[in-house]
Amino acid sequence: MTATVLEKDKYAVKAESESTNPNALISGDCLSEIGKAKESTGQASGQKAVHSVTKGVQPQAGQSVRLKDFLRQAPTITGKQTCRETIAVFKKHPECECVIVTTDQGVPAGLMMRNRFFLKLGHRFSADLYDNKPIMKLMDANPLLVDYDYAPQQLIDSALSRHDSVLYDCVIVTLNSKLAGILTISDMLKLSRMLQQEAIDAQMSTIRSAEQRVNEIEQAVNSVRESTAEGESLSVEMVDLTLTGKNELDKVTKAFEAIVTNSQLQEKRMNELQAEAGSISKVSLLIKELAEQSNLLALNASIEAARAEEHGRGFAVVAGEVMKLASQTKQFANEITTLTKTIVDAISHTTTLAHDGRSATTASEAHVNEAVEAFNRLFRAAADNRNSAKQIGSLSEQAHQQSIHVAGEMKKLQKSYF
Repeated sequence: MTATVLEKDKYAVKAESESTNPNALISGDCLSEIGKAKESTGQASGQKAVHSVTKGVQPQAGQSVRLKDFLRQAPTITGKQTCRETIAVFKKHPECECVIVTTDQGVPAGLMMRNRFFLKLGHRFSADLYDNKPIMKLMDANPLLVDYDYAPQQLIDSALSRHDSVLYDCVIVTLNSKLAGILTISDMLKLSRMLQQEAIDAQMSTIRSAEQRVNEIEQAVNSVRESTAEGESLSVEMVDLTLTGKNELDKVTKAFEAIVTNSQLQEKRMNELQAEAGSISKVSLLIKELAEQSNLLALNASIEAARAEEHGRGFAVVAGEVMKLASQTKQFANEITTLTKTIVDAISHTTTLAHDGRSATTASEAHVNEAVEAFNRLFRAAADNRNSAKQIGSLSEQAHQQSIHVAGEMKKLQKSYF
């Protein structure tokens, strides 16, 4: 009588195993997507399985995707229960892909996947061999277990790093060492999609911010160009006024001390203006260097976008625009340097003329109203030029700060791809 029951159970197991292949619970699309995800981790096919994960790993900062939102329950059995009893559990829960083998205290001790279980019992004489044996003889004693607060991205990496033979097995999630639930391969695919979408959203936000900063840099550079042109015009006017003052100083014989004092003040201000113009040149060089760095970062981003093929096409367009803007910024910086050099040369020439004028006044003793008025106009022009130089310095500093911010945004963008 016992032999008859065993024979019936054996055929029942064999029939169920024939209708359940290793991938029967996973669609072809899922298998394809899992294969692509595993290739992206760079793991070799012969790599050893990852059986457990170090506990106590904290979730990533700002992580919005949580494991508990994907957990599902699974039936549990003890390691002492027989294979026959396990068959009954699977039949009672046909929707479950696995059963969790626990200790008497409820601590997960192993995993038994449905497909692997019925394939094992589907062999000839397997029912006679395993029917009354405890399930611990067939279970996977080293399944992948993770804590309840484990970081989702690290979970995906650990799951894809498993050996091919257990790649599609469920992942056991514990809370205070007790079973909290399981994650099927379908759950992990959904989890991976959500993580990818979060990464894409973060990248797009960074790209938009970088684009806005680059536009602000372009506007600042244009303002610098306009201010530089005004400074050049003032410098020309200053030269003309200095020549007029020199002619008037030829007639001066009585206002020696006053004219000398004014000439010394003029020369000092010219030197200060020349020093400030030199600072503008340094800032222009910094802008040029930052533009070159931005261009290099955009080139690297374009390369990475090309590697991503169709998925990186949109980012490749943005990276190309960033590269163009960096090139334009570099061109504008070169123009600023050229114009600043012209200003410095004009100031230097004006300083020389002022010095000559001061030397000529040492022999003059006559004081005339025309000479005083000429120098008054000269000082006003010098003051206007100084204010223009200050404006150039302020705008250049703004461009410099914007360039630093763009560099930071591009670094964030680069990190999001690696």
